[in-house]
Amino acid sequence: MYNNSKVAKAIRLAMMFGAAATASISTSAFAAEEGAEGVEKIQVTGSRIKRTEMEATSPIVTISETVIEITGANNVATFINELPAAGVPGTADTSSNFRTSTTGLSTVDLRNLGSNRTLILVNGRRHIGGSAGSSTVDVSMIPVDLVKRVEVVTGGASAIYGSEAIAGVINFIMKDDFEGIELNTRVGASDAGGGGEQDFSITLGGNFDGDKGNAIVYVGYSDRGILKSSDRKISANDAANSTYGAKGNFAIGGGIITQDDDTGLWDKAFVRSEDGFDRNAQRIIRVPTDRVQFNANFTYDLNDNFNFFSETAYNQLSSYSQSEPTVVGENISVGNSIANIRVPLDNHFTPAELRAAALAADPTATELTMYRRFVELGPRSSDVDRKVFRTAFGVEGAISDEWDYSTYYQYGSFSQAQTNGGVFNTLNFYNSLQTELDVDGNVQCADDFSRDLGCVPVNVFGAGAVSGDALDWVSVDSQLTSTMEQHVFGALVSGVVAELPAGELGMALGYEYRKEESQFNSDALAQSGLTSGNTTPNTVGEFDVSEMFVEVVVPVLSDLPFAKYLGLELAARYSDYSTIGGASSYKVALDWSPSDDLKVRGGVSTAVRAPNIDELFNPGSETFRSFTDPCALGGQGGNSSSPEGGSYEPQSATVQANCAQIAGSATLDPIATGILSAGGLDAGNPNLKEEKSTSTTAGFVYSPSQVEGLNFTVDYYKITIEDAISTFDAQTTIDQCVRQPDYPNNPFCDLIERDPTTGLVLRMNALAINAADYEVSGVDFTADYLFELPAGELRLNLLGTYSLTNDYVPFVGGEVVDSQGEIGVPDLKANLSATYTIDDVLLSYTLRYIDGVNVENDQVETFGTISSYTYHNLHARYNFGDHYQLYVGIDNLFDKTPPLLGQGVPGDVTGTNTAADVYDVMGRYYYAGLKINF
Repeated sequence: MYNNSKVAKAIRLAMMFGAAATASISTSAFAAEEGAEGVEKIQVTGSRIKRTEMEATSPIVTISETVIEITGANNVATFINELPAAGVPGTADTSSNFRTSTTGLSTVDLRNLGSNRTLILVNGRRHIGGSAGSSTVDVSMIPVDLVKRVEVVTGGASAIYGSEAIAGVINFIMKDDFEGIELNTRVGASDAGGGGEQDFSITLGGNFDGDKGNAIVYVGYSDRGILKSSDRKISANDAANSTYGAKGNFAIGGGIITQDDDTGLWDKAFVRSEDGFDRNAQRIIRVPTDRVQFNANFTYDLNDNFNFFSETAYNQLSSYSQSEPTVVGENISVGNSIANIRVPLDNHFTPAELRAAALAADPTATELTMYRRFVELGPRSSDVDRKVFRTAFGVEGAISDEWDYSTYYQYGSFSQAQTNGGVFNTLNFYNSLQTELDVDGNVQCADDFSRDLGCVPVNVFGAGAVSGDALDWVSVDSQLTSTMEQHVFGALVSGVVAELPAGELGMALGYEYRKEESQFNSDALAQSGLTSGNTTPNTVGEFDVSEMFVEVVVPVLSDLPFAKYLGLELAARYSDYSTIGGASSYKVALDWSPSDDLKVRGGVSTAVRAPNIDELFNPGSETFRSFTDPCALGGQGGNSSSPEGGSYEPQSATVQANCAQIAGSATLDPIATGILSAGGLDAGNPNLKEEKSTSTTAGFVYSPSQVEGLNFTVDYYKITIEDAISTFDAQTTIDQCVRQPDYPNNPFCDLIERDPTTGLVLRMNALAINAADYEVSGVDFTADYLFELPAGELRLNLLGTYSLTNDYVPFVGGEVVDSQGEIGVPDLKANLSATYTIDDVLLSYTLRYIDGVNVENDQVETFGTISSYTYHNLHARYNFGDHYQLYVGIDNLFDKTPPLLGQGVPGDVTGTNTAADVYDVMGRYYYAGLKINF
């Protein structure tokens, strides 16, 4: 939890950075454009009411097109995820290799509260999600060449924009006035090899009909190359070879036996370094992606009262993931009936010395426990083809001199086709291990029905032993498809209600309707759990929501001593969901300018996140969960009556009192019955309700008149979330049912079914429930200083976040999980840049700082710490006349290597041996590009 001294320290640090650097990216100091009739009002993210300045009561950071360009980013996600307010992305191209259904996705996670709690907008309107059943957007679908500016808002956004805006809103404002033809080509390469990139785009635009209309067409292609684990020294080898070796290893007595490569006999004690499998040899750090993008934006101003606009975007991405071959044997199930695939001891391929050793260790043995890497299938892979289409069109204009209107309809569609390779049919494999001899003495499958289907006996003894017809019999490609559709209708009127002594009383009234549909389909084998991949049930669901909102700006004082302006901003939204019913949010904010130089702002707001389709409607699959029942023997503890022994721990008086309400619990003895687990459904939960949050912000914007061109801001934020959707293991579920004070009326008890007579747990479902709490807080700071030099001009930019708390409480009364100061949640993150422009030359230097962290707060002695990291980037541009621009750059100039973590260490991304979603794994990286304008 935070304290006042820590807040004060953060603010002092923020002001120190701002003063010392006299710099940064406080692009909240944008000025409104001046039109023919004075200052034009514009709409700022975080408000539906147009105003004459970019500054708002909600903390807002605006990143201009120029700022994005000097980073050299060819993907919007790359730039956004390096902002200090951004946490560890839920999915990135360097962390999605083992997330097969989201391979190649690039998401944003503000404040480390989860990507599903950050709302993504394009021109103030929602974007369809990038993964089935989820509203989380793949921001890489937004072409960087069309972005005019990006506005990032935290606090107070849910009342304005609706669900998902808990951590904040990122609004991409797209170009709408481009004229000419622009060709842009770019290549990039890593100093250490791997991960090369090629990009090409063309943008065409122009005005027509006396400048009443503008049309823009964009076509882009991007090829981001693969970066293999073996391409980097830090991840070239597995931290420790897998015990599932390519030859096959078999548990005999208390040891593991494998094949001796020298003699060919199966009598060698397994040695991990010699006989294990190096998985990193076939893993990937960054997945390759091929992307094709098409955008067409159109505006036409018929008159002041009727302005038509349309936006159309199509994005197609192909990606590929690859990991080590799958395992076979122990821990591989056949549906719900066989938990482990084991080799019958009488299998006719079993080596004689292995069979003899097994019988010597256990004369009653009938099967061999096998640990084998199925190398003959090749690597596990996932080929993904993802298509997204979005179109929006509408009209806007003036109703009168004081009132404007806007209305639009938006349609989005998403589809994904996925083929998973390196997979085998577990039922076919199981049947192929059950062998006998035919009349001619040949080995055949023992089951008649399987033979009729084409069963071929499989030999699992030795690397490469599975081949030919046997390999064809067990191998299978798993097919997955998914689709989503989104329909949105919106209408807004805004204007001046009255002229008060202190200024105009502004108001915005709006209505939005949204419908989302999603469908995820897997093939029959994957649905039934009869492949070596994960069981993947079909998920179909939909919801719709009608929302009404109002926003009011109330000027209270103006042009008075210490009150150049004082005003209030109020907003409220009511949403009616077909799934959860009604939900509401509000905002109350203060806007105070004691003088022309200083603006003080702050507010309190609430936000909601409605459960998504997957969380609600995933039908799931059956699972068996092991646990120790706290209500055994009434929770009083004691020995079981089982002949094999066993005992129960005594429980608290509260637990014993709650258990006493369960019929039969006083004599309940699961150990004696041998029933220490229960079946249940691992699925979505249609009874979920919305998550609720409260955001508090307070800060100031300072633009000293004595120093022209200097602006800086400091803003404190605190976000708390209640009833967050979470899942829990079996032991936590059954314990918390009887530990919660509102027993039995709590969501944990809703997951458990007991025998009404004996009290024995019959079923325990693994469903998500509204139980968790979050709290994050910190201080954001920015500074921006543009000044003239004797030759040219220099701009200094600083953007930073000092994080104070990041707490997670899994359930009421649960232990607080403090992540502040761990990997991905450093105390301080800051970006500093200096940009020098003279005539046709632009030179830029950027520094990105990540504070030192603990690998794991609770286990510092075990896992250690990571020192601070600073990345240095250079960028240069030169204009050749009016039509040609050459740019070059170097990222990670000093080739800073990421910290070595090792497999299984908190923060490690599988296959990288480091936190590849936090620290740069590419190394020193060069890029060059050419822009041609006509």
